[in-house]
Amino acid sequence: MHGDESAGPAGRRDVRGMLMWWGPRALFVVGAVVLVVESSRGVPLPELYGALGFFGVCSAVFVGRQLGVGHERDPGGRIPRWLLRAAGLLSTAGVVVLVLHLVGVEGDALPLVGSVLLLLGLGWFVEAWRGIDPGRPRRPLVLWGVALMALTALVAVIAALVLPRAKGGLYTGLLITLGAALFVLLPLGLNLLSEWGVRLLRTRRSAAGPGAGVGVVGILGLVVTAGVVLSCLWLVQQDRVPAAVLVAAALLLLAAIVSNTHADVALVLAGLCLLAAAPPEHRLPQALDPAGGQRVLVALGDSYMSGEGASSYYEGTDDGGGNECRRSPSAYAVGLAAAGPRFDRVLFLACSGARTYNVNPRSGAGHSRVQPGEPATQLDQLNSLASTFHPALVIVALGGNDAGFAILGEACLAPGDCETRRPLFVNNLPKVRQDLIATYRSLRQAVPADVPIVAVPYPQPIAAAGSCSGVALTKAERDFIRTFVEQIDTTVRQAADTAGITYMADMKDSFATHRLQLCERRKRAAGVNFVGIETVNGLASQRFSPAKWLHNSLHPNERGHAAMRDTFTTWLDAHPELVAPRTPTGQEQATVASAAEPEPLCGMTDDAVTAHCKVQLRAWELEQVRGGWPWLLLVLFGLGLVWAASVAVFSLLPGGGRSYRDPGSSARAR
Repeated sequence: MHGDESAGPAGRRDVRGMLMWWGPRALFVVGAVVLVVESSRGVPLPELYGALGFFGVCSAVFVGRQLGVGHERDPGGRIPRWLLRAAGLLSTAGVVVLVLHLVGVEGDALPLVGSVLLLLGLGWFVEAWRGIDPGRPRRPLVLWGVALMALTALVAVIAALVLPRAKGGLYTGLLITLGAALFVLLPLGLNLLSEWGVRLLRTRRSAAGPGAGVGVVGILGLVVTAGVVLSCLWLVQQDRVPAAVLVAAALLLLAAIVSNTHADVALVLAGLCLLAAAPPEHRLPQALDPAGGQRVLVALGDSYMSGEGASSYYEGTDDGGGNECRRSPSAYAVGLAAAGPRFDRVLFLACSGARTYNVNPRSGAGHSRVQPGEPATQLDQLNSLASTFHPALVIVALGGNDAGFAILGEACLAPGDCETRRPLFVNNLPKVRQDLIATYRSLRQAVPADVPIVAVPYPQPIAAAGSCSGVALTKAERDFIRTFVEQIDTTVRQAADTAGITYMADMKDSFATHRLQLCERRKRAAGVNFVGIETVNGLASQRFSPAKWLHNSLHPNERGHAAMRDTFTTWLDAHPELVAPRTPTGQEQATVASAAEPEPLCGMTDDAVTAHCKVQLRAWELEQVRGGWPWLLLVLFGLGLVWAASVAVFSLLPGGGRSYRDPGSSARAR
């Protein structure tokens, strides 16, 4: 009887110990599974953020326990065997899943699942490595840590010297090597150096007596924390919220690495899932099927017409590596058809990235090319459907990509002053005008003579302001972008006049009229994305590619397209009977012909005879990055201070941890 009574409390203690041991770990795994599943499904953002919040709570419980009691070890001070077995199992499973993806096994979630499994396994391996011989500094820790950091620095230097001139396979190989160094070798080296530093400070504090150095460490931690918080608040006040988030995340990750918990694993896992989470897609509505329509609005052109810059797109138009037309429900052409009885259907053919040769018919005299994922060029699609509907109006926004505006955006977002590259862009505009004239004439031939065609210019995205918060461009760069947009619009007007189609001048001032320009109000309230970070649908190899993350930058968002729709509606109300197609006057043709025709320094399109400007601009961008090494040293110095402060703070926390005992071992012993 007494034996049974004594066994009861012991059994309850065993159950409690098992729950305390496995509960936080199981909760962490459950949170990770929920986040990975939701990320793979392509759920709406609120649902994804809910899963992210749940994972954050689960991670906080697990990490809090690790910080509170340290890392459990067996009675001999060794890492439990289960940890090594779990690390090996997870790492092996991750490698197998990734290999299955590489050999062509179908499953879009395979790269994400494999990466998460490998990340969890490596996290436990690092924990085991850092836990060898606890309580005393180990020379191998610092030697391996310094070696890995030095190797990372060597790879970075080689990449900085060679990348500007590298091409093809060498360029790709260098990028992969640099990524492996920054995301594998660097964190591993930091982990080992952090463990060495924490052990060293604990040993010295233990020799000096309890409480030694606590005050100094506390002051250092408070000063560094205050500096980080003030820096982030200053960035937010300057309307640079993404920069503040990036700085906070980088510093938090650094502290997490020092902590020897799964906090760094949780942060990286959350980042992977956010990158893998493609935006939700919309099904095509009936209004976008022109068949049978008697008053169809035909929308042709590039991303400013297709709606790129929005938070979601129609199904099948945002597939990385496939169809990337990014046709959005918020595009102003779609809004025009839904605004009233003027149009009953929309033929929505505009496609992000379109140049004049993506619109030209294959049977025409000019060059033509079908965009990836599209069945034909835009005019060929229009011709194939012409017998099924009657167009009421054709609107076309074209010329920006021929002029290199997207390339200009990339150059201006890079370090250095993109205004110095002005001749590369301006000298190409005469060719853009001639290409537009040919495309407009082909379009005029493709639609009935009584159907008006309207060439739509590009709205001015940046206000003429002396100062500009939230936009990381110099005044010279902002003025250059403004001037270049005006020159593109002038080129569009000249081509429209020559081809005899209507030019809608009011659209140039659409953002200004609605006070939605960058530099006019806080960036988050503008109608244009400055840096719009958004991944894509399609294969994971595309979603994880940094080249696919900035496609929304310098494009109108939902507010911008609503303003463009209002501007167009007002213009249509003022022109109930659009002017009939006309022949340009001799004076207009003479004006265009007499314009200065500088020779292009390079080509902005893939069919250009001269070298592509993007090659020159990429080399220039890399040179600017390489020339910023003094700032890089300053950043590294600041990160070093944060790392040292983190090491000092975490040296005050429990280090040895509790001796691990399988909760079931006591029952077996009895």
